[in-house]
Amino acid sequence: MHVLVAIALKSLLIAGVSLGLLELMKRRSAAERSWVAHMGLLALVTLAFAPLVLPSWTSWTVEAPALLGQVTTAQTEVPTIAAPTNATSASLPAANAKTATLPQQARRLRVNATSATMALYAVPAAILLFITLLALGRLITLRARADVLVDGHWLSALARAQRRMGFKHGTALLTSDELSSPISWGLMRPVIVLNTRAVEASSEAEAIIAHELAHVARMDWVKLLLARVATALFWFNPLVWLLAREAHQLREETADDAVLAADIVDTDYAQLLVGVARHECPGLLLGAHGVAPSKGSLARRVARVLDGKSVRGPVARSFALGVLVGAVLIAAPLAALTVAPGGSKEAASSNSAKSKGKTTQAPYYSPAPVPNDLAHIIANGVSTSVAAAVAATVPTQKMTAQEARAAAVANALAAADNARETALAQADRATDHARSIVRAYEPDDRQIDAIIEMKAVGVTPDYVSAMRAVSPKLARLTPSDFAGMKSVGVTPEFARSLASAGFPAIDEDELTEARAVGVTGDYVRALRSAGVAGDMDDFVQLRAVGVKPEYVQQLRRSGYVIRDPDKLVELWAVGVGPRDLVPAPPAPPRPPRVPPANWDPVNDPDDDGGG
Repeated sequence: MHVLVAIALKSLLIAGVSLGLLELMKRRSAAERSWVAHMGLLALVTLAFAPLVLPSWTSWTVEAPALLGQVTTAQTEVPTIAAPTNATSASLPAANAKTATLPQQARRLRVNATSATMALYAVPAAILLFITLLALGRLITLRARADVLVDGHWLSALARAQRRMGFKHGTALLTSDELSSPISWGLMRPVIVLNTRAVEASSEAEAIIAHELAHVARMDWVKLLLARVATALFWFNPLVWLLAREAHQLREETADDAVLAADIVDTDYAQLLVGVARHECPGLLLGAHGVAPSKGSLARRVARVLDGKSVRGPVARSFALGVLVGAVLIAAPLAALTVAPGGSKEAASSNSAKSKGKTTQAPYYSPAPVPNDLAHIIANGVSTSVAAAVAATVPTQKMTAQEARAAAVANALAAADNARETALAQADRATDHARSIVRAYEPDDRQIDAIIEMKAVGVTPDYVSAMRAVSPKLARLTPSDFAGMKSVGVTPEFARSLASAGFPAIDEDELTEARAVGVTGDYVRALRSAGVAGDMDDFVQLRAVGVKPEYVQQLRRSGYVIRDPDKLVELWAVGVGPRDLVPAPPAPPRPPRVPPANWDPVNDPDDDGGG
């Protein structure tokens, strides 16, 4: 419990300092204030994950008795029972046996209270993270359904904006009927998607493109995801929500400044903001930026656009570096700092004084350590909630060892099949989309337009030539077939690594499955060096269920060379390790029977007459 309270106190401090700095910097440019806000969000995320790599500075322990409660001597003492002697082992009363179970019951109650507290925190955090993932999945689906915009006026506006901003990376310009206002997202392959109304209003092309490209050039999509993660991790802190909302507002104001810097008339741009305000896309804006302002920020953005005295300069490198260093220097020590309940030092000294002169005995149990990073707390809390829900709804059943083994293997194989089917379905959808683009053009200029469309989705002639040179089965594919592989991240280097690992005739489906589950050439070579034999489906299955080369090599060092991939899946699914395969030592020989002093060999009743 005190771990979560300590994290809450630290997050209040960071969010409060960030909001205070933003209040003091009201006269600075939106770009500088936006950088300060996002460095505050970065410090919060660092606070959540830094305990994974940073040590705990126990010398800087801080006690907070008013918030974290008190620790008494009785709570810190560990009850023990000395081993019974031969004289008293047979006469222990039943009352002592009941008393001995009390510490275990008390511990069970404490563990349940801790797990319940973690679950109360973890479930909302996991739901918010899952909603963000759903928003990103919707953007991926929207991109797959969108059409490439080839209007010369819009392409010229995009080229002029990229040249003016010095942005040399390619940006895809798409159009979709599913939108009510333009949006943008992406990092390595950024995308600007326009709605039908925006495409028809070509007079607003300069302003819309300048606004969305400003988000792309400043990597605002990463900052947006940073804010989503911070609010999910610290959902209980209202200051974090205020900081995230202010950061979003400042990102939009910075993009507005970039539009005005492109010689767009301020009154025309303000009129554009008012016109698109009614077409906001709140669901998609969970994972993307848009031109349309929210109802709460419209008045502030329009007033700032029309205010000629507003400072609109960019962020200086020295200022950005100084704020970044300051955020790290604040977040890292706070993450390593330990906040303990009040009275812990007095309790420890009291226990030490009581234990002097007494024989130390082994305790009944060793309490499990409580994680101090939010990643493990969320994982433990969600698993506890799921386990409690299952226990409340599913009747308890006792499974035999054979049934448990069969269930584990079936679950592992089902997970592998689902991963492979998902990868193939994504590749088929991308391929069908590319082919539909090619079929949409007239026969006389189909080849030229198809090359343009393939270039728009990232399939270049060099990519096609490099992929066809890897395997003879890839040489017969059309350029649209390569779109499916390109969409899941298949590169010529990846294909060559698998071909050199023993698959010279690899085909499109095998490459897609391998890339989807993470099978690499090094993974295949490591398993084969450990004695595993199989085709690509076998290695995909092994990787999907989580079998690692180190696991197979440990089995090999223990004297077991497992060549059958199915057998490896079964061993991994039921949790068989190298130690489980060590044979038990043989039983010692029985000592010879010594005959008694009055033994009569003639009348021996145990003699069977065998001589």
